[in-house]
Amino acid sequence: MSEIIQRVHNGVLELTLNRPEKRNALTEAMYIELKHILDEAKHNPEARVVLLSGQKFCFTAGNDLKDFMEHPMEDDDAPVLRFLRTMADFPKPIVAAVNGPAVGIGTTLLLHCDLVYSGDSTVFQLPFVNLGLVPEFASSFLLPLKVGHVKAAEWLMLGKSFGPQEALEAGLINAVFGDENYLQAAHQQAQLLAAQPPKAIELTKKLMKQHFMSITLNTIDDEARHFQKQLKSDEFRQAVSAFFAAKSGSE
Repeated sequence: MSEIIQRVHNGVLELTLNRPEKRNALTEAMYIELKHILDEAKHNPEARVVLLSGQKFCFTAGNDLKDFMEHPMEDDDAPVLRFLRTMADFPKPIVAAVNGPAVGIGTTLLLHCDLVYSGDSTVFQLPFVNLGLVPEFASSFLLPLKVGHVKAAEWLMLGKSFGPQEALEAGLINAVFGDENYLQAAHQQAQLLAAQPPKAIELTKKLMKQHFMSITLNTIDDEARHFQKQLKSDEFRQAVSAFFAAKSGSE
């Protein structure tokens, strides 16, 4: 079965991350597929809105570290970077329905969504520094812009996990619903967007983002250069060794 389930229904392109045995951890192959889907959706008039979700209690645990080690981000044309640029500059509305783990890119990609709805059980975390790495997906620019410097510093520099109520109060997400109805709520909002005049919606999104887009794309590339350097550092090697040792000890 595909690790990305997609269907178009009533103007909404529903994308579901489908790798539950690995908590929907993202691989290079998944980034390639996601970029391809978004590229096609740009030109598909039936797909007016994108709705991104995972399974009921799992959004994504972030990058699959094993796969990431096997396919490191070595240059500016890496599949993960091509996906990041595509999603950041995607012209149509993106709605996210989040629950369970939303780790690393599971949180940073929300900065590029237009509406975000969470279940009660979501656990957000940005553990880049914990792994000897730096922020990605322009989060070093967009997160302070959205939630303020001190809250962004708390999340990015301490790598602490936080829940949906804290995310809501900081302005990261739109609303929190029960675990049983957060996805339905996100669907309803996506349907409302899909019913709006599509050209007006796209122009409105463009107008809201145009003053930040060049900085966002430049930040994605700048972060990637530092990220690539840190991947070769002792800090990263030690942190990954400790991660896999802890994982092995818990199995």
